[in-house]
Amino acid sequence: MARAPALALSPSDSAGAGALPRRDKREAILGAAIKVFARSGYHRARVSDIAREAGIAYGLVYHYFKNKEEILETIFAERWSTFLAAVDGVSHRDTPAADKLVSVAALILNAYRLHPEWVKVLVLEIQRSSRFAEPGQIRAVSALMQAVARILRAGQEAGELRPDLDPDVACYVFIGALELVVTSLVLDLIRLDGTADDAREYYLKVARTVVDIFLNGLAAGGARS
Repeated sequence: MARAPALALSPSDSAGAGALPRRDKREAILGAAIKVFARSGYHRARVSDIAREAGIAYGLVYHYFKNKEEILETIFAERWSTFLAAVDGVSHRDTPAADKLVSVAALILNAYRLHPEWVKVLVLEIQRSSRFAEPGQIRAVSALMQAVARILRAGQEAGELRPDLDPDVACYVFIGALELVVTSLVLDLIRLDGTADDAREYYLKVARTVVDIFLNGLAAGGARS
């Protein structure tokens, strides 16, 4: 049975910003920027707000980044690459396709559970903007789709999934469903009251539900028309 994997999106999530080494100061700026962008939105956020949130001098931000746009681009590139590495690892497991799909779905949903501000920035400030159509972002998203398509092809070759469906199209259907669930969470259309354990179980249940609908549909008994 697939379990919800943990996903760390930052090497120093809890780092302070005082007398820190260079790498930790850079991470403190990125962590502060995520909070500011999530709270105020990218366009309303100022570099001075990021510096204040990080507890560092205003001018020090420019020692690490040229401007606010480069900060946002770095947030996407570095956090996404960590997330993509986790998905890629799942795609190469020697387990049934259904279990791998649950693991991928759980990774995506747990990213919101563990790092809601980062996911909010991704959904509202990057994914819904024109910058998401830039070549770098397109390649990054394409890598995710390729990993999911690899899972589907392996399932077809193993006789676990229907061989007559195009895995490249199917992977967009699968990721699209999860994207809508995550967006609903970001917009507070779906809410959960309870403990951290409740949230963990809830997101795993949602992951299994998405995969079950994707693989078996909504028809009673899994019947297909």
